Amino acid sequence: MEDKPYSDDSSLISKEPGSSTVPRNARWTYNTESDPLISLVPEFVMFGSDEIRKALPLFEHEHPGCYEFVLIERGKASWELNDVIYETQAGDLFYSRPGEKHRGGFNVIEPCKFWWIIIAVPHHQGWLRLSPEESKLIEQALAKLPRVVHIGLNPVESFKKLKKALMNESPLQSMAVRHALLDLLLAFIQPGAGTSAVADDLLRQFDMLIDKMGKEPEWRPSVEKLAAFAGVSASHFYRTFQEYTGEPPITFVERLRVKEACRQLTESQDSVTDITHRLGYQSSQHFATVFKRFVGVTPTEWRKARSGSGMQTGQA
Repeated sequence: MEDKPYSDDSSLISKEPGSSTVPRNARWTYNTESDPLISLVPEFVMFGSDEIRKALPLFEHEHPGCYEFVLIERGKASWELNDVIYETQAGDLFYSRPGEKHRGGFNVIEPCKFWWIIIAVPHHQGWLRLSPEESKLIEQALAKLPRVVHIGLNPVESFKKLKKALMNESPLQSMAVRHALLDLLLAFIQPGAGTSAVADDLLRQFDMLIDKMGKEPEWRPSVEKLAAFAGVSASHFYRTFQEYTGEPPITFVERLRVKEACRQLTESQDSVTDITHRLGYQSSQHFATVFKRFVGVTPTEWRKARSGSGMQTGQA
């Protein structure tokens, strides 16, 4: 993102798709500071997609005069803004307002896939070629928008259209870019179009399971056991649970366990070994390996970094 808030190894990041070497973390960006300006769309600033396969630091940054919107396509990510942590999963939109300093939760971006866009605030007549009344309505809607809102995955297609428009220069490029931007803004301020195909009764079972997972982090159910709890086949459970949460069931369970470990490491003085056994890990070494895969640092490094700091949890 802007000003390189990521700390990454450039050998693992690929801007262009189709590289002969499969990157561990893949990134595609379009930045008007270095790429050609889009004629007739001065509101467009920066856009990109990231597929994070190994946790990376994501440091504090801001975008003066601009909104930043992030849509999670797969996996989960947390964001820190004004000392509040906001949790997001597949289909969730997180956004920051102009000049707000924000970062990955605890300075880390977890393994996930997401799209993001930075766009200038409505500040002149003819913003995105809209009437003053229309641009004012968008600005008012954004002011009322919750910090995290579930909008579903339908907007991913608009992100892909925007990427295609940026990659293909043509006399109609500005129109295509503007059209994709308006599609995205409408999806952001009018959530509800991204409805789920999962039956309501199964969604209730998922919510009950997720609640149980959170309250009993040492619980290690198999997919078959989870499916039996929900009353569906294992294959159907796996597919629909991943559609609902953005992650396979066992990965989701493991992430909740690591999240609980973060809480205990921050709020208690218990040893890493004690926490390891309490959460059902067979050894401290295995716990440290799993923890670092999700968070990017070892449990000991985490505790040292968070020592003495308190954190609130943001509600979507």
